[in-house]
Amino acid sequence: MRIVVILGRVLDPGGVVVNRRAGRIFINREEYILQPADRCALEMALRVKDEGDAEVVVLPRAPLSDDDVLRQALATGANRAVYVGGAANVPAHDDAVWTRVLVAALERLGGADLILLGATTLDTGQSQLGPRLAEALGWPQITDAWAAKVDGERVEVVRSVGGEYLAYEAGLPVLVTVVPGAVKLRYPDGAGLINIYKGVGEIVERLEQWDVSELVGEEKLKPLLERRGQDFPPQRERGVRASGTVEEMAQAAASALLQRVQR
Repeated sequence: MRIVVILGRVLDPGGVVVNRRAGRIFINREEYILQPADRCALEMALRVKDEGDAEVVVLPRAPLSDDDVLRQALATGANRAVYVGGAANVPAHDDAVWTRVLVAALERLGGADLILLGATTLDTGQSQLGPRLAEALGWPQITDAWAAKVDGERVEVVRSVGGEYLAYEAGLPVLVTVVPGAVKLRYPDGAGLINIYKGVGEIVERLEQWDVSELVGEEKLKPLLERRGQDFPPQRERGVRASGTVEEMAQAAASALLQRVQR
């Protein structure tokens, strides 16, 4: 059984400071961490692996400038990880384009039985990648999972709906998105983490390098999102305070509206 986990990264909130007086956001420490929901998806996959014979393969959620999150996944217990290089020109948040890359990567892997990824991203709050990928593959999907268990050729998923926990079942293959905080996370193995960053040991061989041009043609990497710039509303104007009788205040309001229309 092959489980594919799709991981992304996000800027560590601990290094970000918001200055309300200046109205600005300062990045004091530019460090990245695994997306919280994606990390829960990885933990869920590793629990399925612990209970049976499963291979856990990690793919990137979006173009990555480095392979740190993939190395961390390997040190945590994943069997394989694939870094997709040459994707610097691919829009980072264009899920429609990256879905094409993932479909091609899955085909090159030889398919999968179960795909797990975070339901939302911490930085942008997007939740499109899972549904888009399931639609492109023609697979059933179960979103916002709190727990998942594989039983033979079926997966049992627990979701929270209206304050109640409900159980769902689907036959393999299936795609499941996981909510952040769904499971208690394990720590990466210290020795494995050191070895994979030093480039020594068997764990290094589990990290593969693929080029995006080997997966999809250039025409499929054209951005589908259109940037329309920024548009700000006009500056608010101070109102006019009227006093007097009802008739006098009504006349003042009518005069103010007439002046605004005539501008």
